[in-house]
Amino acid sequence: MGVRGLGAAVRQYGIFSSLSGDSVVVDGPALVYQILNGCMHQKPPTAGFICQPEYSMLGRMVIGWLEELRKHNVTVRKIYFDGYLPPSKWQVRRERLLRQSQLMKDLLVSHPDGSSQLPEDAFATVKPEIALTRSFGHSSRFNWLPMPPFLIPAVIEILKSCHTWSPLVEVVCGEADMFSAEDVRRRGGVLLTSDSDLLITDLGPNGSVSFFTDVVMATRSDKEEGLVACKLSLNTINDALGLNNVGGLPRVAFEMVRSRIKFDEALKRARGNNHDVLESFELQGFMEEYFMKEYLPRDHPVQGVLSSLDPRISEIVIQNLLLDGSDTVPHEDSRGPETLAMFLPIMIEDRSRKSAWTVSTAVRQLAYSIMQTFAIHKSPVVIEYRLLEASNSMMGRQIEVPRLEETIEQCHILVDTLKQIMKQIPAASMQWLAFAAYRDVVWSISEERLPLTASLIGKAKRVPDNESEHSWDIIHFTAQVHATLYSLRMAKQVFDVAASLCQSLPPAVRELQQYLSAVPAIVDWPTVGNILPALAAAGEANVLSIITGILGIPEIETRGHPPEARQPGKRTNRIGLLRSERDPKRPVSVNPFAVLSHASRE
Repeated sequence: MGVRGLGAAVRQYGIFSSLSGDSVVVDGPALVYQILNGCMHQKPPTAGFICQPEYSMLGRMVIGWLEELRKHNVTVRKIYFDGYLPPSKWQVRRERLLRQSQLMKDLLVSHPDGSSQLPEDAFATVKPEIALTRSFGHSSRFNWLPMPPFLIPAVIEILKSCHTWSPLVEVVCGEADMFSAEDVRRRGGVLLTSDSDLLITDLGPNGSVSFFTDVVMATRSDKEEGLVACKLSLNTINDALGLNNVGGLPRVAFEMVRSRIKFDEALKRARGNNHDVLESFELQGFMEEYFMKEYLPRDHPVQGVLSSLDPRISEIVIQNLLLDGSDTVPHEDSRGPETLAMFLPIMIEDRSRKSAWTVSTAVRQLAYSIMQTFAIHKSPVVIEYRLLEASNSMMGRQIEVPRLEETIEQCHILVDTLKQIMKQIPAASMQWLAFAAYRDVVWSISEERLPLTASLIGKAKRVPDNESEHSWDIIHFTAQVHATLYSLRMAKQVFDVAASLCQSLPPAVRELQQYLSAVPAIVDWPTVGNILPALAAAGEANVLSIITGILGIPEIETRGHPPEARQPGKRTNRIGLLRSERDPKRPVSVNPFAVLSHASRE
């Protein structure tokens, strides 16, 4: 984000000075993306697109960078992360989603066989140092690469697990940059960011902005002197440019954005002192984007649990609390035609298949249903945004929200399923992979196709460990596993919110909530690089036979056709039939969440 060219134009009016003894506030998402960018610039050349550092490494780099601040007597006061992006961001998010969707489509064309592997030591030379956020020049060579889908929540999770940094991390009821700015405006200090928008935000008389790229280690001869940064103050810039009586630097930024002109020309227009512009609704509307907005009162009970939530989950929770059934929050034209929206992370997946999110839709529906217990306005549907087509760019996928009675029944079934998996598969590291495989089997049978789990377990038994390519099958299955684990994570976190806002949860929901506490952290999820050995181990442990036993269906061969369900018997509570909602031309579906699964109109 930011006004293109603004930061470079005013940098000369900043003052390089020591950060030692300063109190700083960190724009969390901006730091994480800056660290990722620094890591990517140090990777070896590759034609593959599965080439990001692991989440655990990125978390270490972020913590290492923050530790460098502490080492040089810089006090980190707070690290803010977005917990709610307002309806006005709808258009920007839609455009980003379209770009990412097209990128995934292009990858399938340009890399029909999948992605080449990076060597294990690809990022071995990257060190957690201040120089990691320096400017590496234009990074367009990475524009064709997909972003790690769970980057921000993974790093938040790592920071929250660290005794030093956990108390400083805050997921806020709004945008991180605005909360960071408000903190500095009230209490002074330096705001560390990469967002030039903050140059035109009021930071008060004792506040300044420094960009991550301008935080450097100062040395004299061979002696290290500490950290310095270029500190930029809105008041200083306005004085230097003579802008105090013509709207200040914000007016210049407005002219740059409105007319798509460069800084010097915008500066001339601003100095023209056109009072009609200063009093225009257009300028006022532009500036409103840079005012602090609190979408929920500070004493709202949910504020206490936001920092324990994934930012995307925080967002839908807050939106759920804001919706009142009117046309005011959020406005249809701002957020689209939906009443409640979930922007799911964009997975690195095979676009020729159904979305990797499809097999775990039923799990997310449990979250959407329980969320209605603390909603002001009950929403019959949630619109999920996964990938978009340019020809149908406004439409997400409509997911029906089941009634609470149905949800409680499905919680019972899910608890029973998890109990059986955990009883028959002692290794905790394999239990959640087994559940993801279980969801794959259930959905695949309903579609009358061989589960990807089965074909990959067969492949894992035959393929040598030194294979040089990540096939699209491997990439897509890993995405399905991640989508399932994230859906379980969503259910757990929504249940936690409901428990904090409501007096009590139904016993079945509480029991499932306890089981979901064991869902592994994102850093422990299987990766494209290690999923095949994990599946080989699953094959040795007869996981596929255990799954078919739980479902009460014949065993699935690692090659062949999907089995048909047994005749209804003892397990009819687990294998249901979709009747009212399914297309009569489609075959009957086998699904342990039968009342939920077809609400996703794929």
